[in-house]
Amino acid sequence: MTPENAQRIDSRDKPFPWRCPECGKREVRPATVHHSSQIRHDGRLYSVEVPQLRVPQCEACGEMVFDNDADTQIYDALRKQLSLLPAGQIRQNREQLALSQRELAEHLGVAVETISRWENGVLIQSRAMDRYLRVYFGVPAARAALVEHAAAPSFGTHVEE
Repeated sequence: MTPENAQRIDSRDKPFPWRCPECGKREVRPATVHHSSQIRHDGRLYSVEVPQLRVPQCEACGEMVFDNDADTQIYDALRKQLSLLPAGQIRQNREQLALSQRELAEHLGVAVETISRWENGVLIQSRAMDRYLRVYFGVPAARAALVEHAAAPSFGTHVEE
């Protein structure tokens, strides 16, 4: 089973052993396995290897039950493979600039929910947005220009009555 079509379980809510969704036996326990995934990102398909994935697995039939922690490990491996800023680094950079998520969203021209999802690891930024974030965080002149642009009135938003 791949993470994309797996049954999702929030592992914090259920003590082990769990009932296996495949064979029905109560034999799902924490395991560490080598795992390969095919993940589509930015319109491309990537093979991602996680040599030591911690994932609940059925001891009877081998079925893996991907929980939130397993998903995070897989997507962190994809970020690393693509050299994208990790979720925690985005948050750290924003906090070092003493910005709220809303302020950063306004400066970048994205929704505040997007910033939240990037920082929580729920959404992986595109390679283009990753570069944009790196320029914003690393080049004060570019940051100042984006802040200035965000403060200027928008063109084309006036609505006639």
